[in-house]
Amino acid sequence: MYKLGIADDEPKIVTGLREFYPWEDMGFTICVQARNGQELWEYMQNNHLDVVLTDISMPVMSGIELAQKLAGTSTVIVFLSGYADFQYARQALHYNVYDYILKPVKYQELLDVFHKIRGILDMARSDAPSAPVCYYQTIVDKVNQSILEDLPGASLKSAAAKVRLSPGYLSSLYKQQTGQNLSQFILEAKMSCAGKMLSDGVLKVYQIAEKLGYEDPKNFTRAFRSFYGCSPREYKGGGSYEDC
Repeated sequence: MYKLGIADDEPKIVTGLREFYPWEDMGFTICVQARNGQELWEYMQNNHLDVVLTDISMPVMSGIELAQKLAGTSTVIVFLSGYADFQYARQALHYNVYDYILKPVKYQELLDVFHKIRGILDMARSDAPSAPVCYYQTIVDKVNQSILEDLPGASLKSAAAKVRLSPGYLSSLYKQQTGQNLSQFILEAKMSCAGKMLSDGVLKVYQIAEKLGYEDPKNFTRAFRSFYGCSPREYKGGGSYEDC
């Protein structure tokens, strides 16, 4: 888990950031919540933070002043602000702030920013930075493998459990990385496997349906016809998943 600190002088915003985002799913632990930059700075005198999510305008010490103190460190800084003022953005860039998000924060926008930060931190931690493996692609690969290894039990919920993510988060990430819904991949995998088993000619249709997790053979036949444009009995040809 990467260590995250949040600084904002509005308690409701801090509560919302803490409770409504899947930080653990994304690989982050909130270690400190501060009311201003000074409190966060004092905490960091004895504790390392990988990422700081801070408001810009705060009493005692602003986010800009905090970023200035953290300039040159390895801590990734993300600004939150209700001020649509490009002067703030220019200062943020001057102190190497990673991103600048306006309030009210859009849920998906913040998720996307921290997805990217997680990838950057993973690459920095990698023993082979010259050939880093994309964090998100690794998740997709693991999900695909788990589906192909257990087609009868394949589902969004079971796949999410395999990679220790929430179903909603995994669904969004998978669509972003592959351009298709996870349910579509599961269907394609099952239908390709069904085609191969039908071509082998060993099992009957109801047996194939059972092996692929369909309790009712009629549901399997309906899905097969929708996918291939013909019934299982009419189908001739082979599938593409050799492990089936």
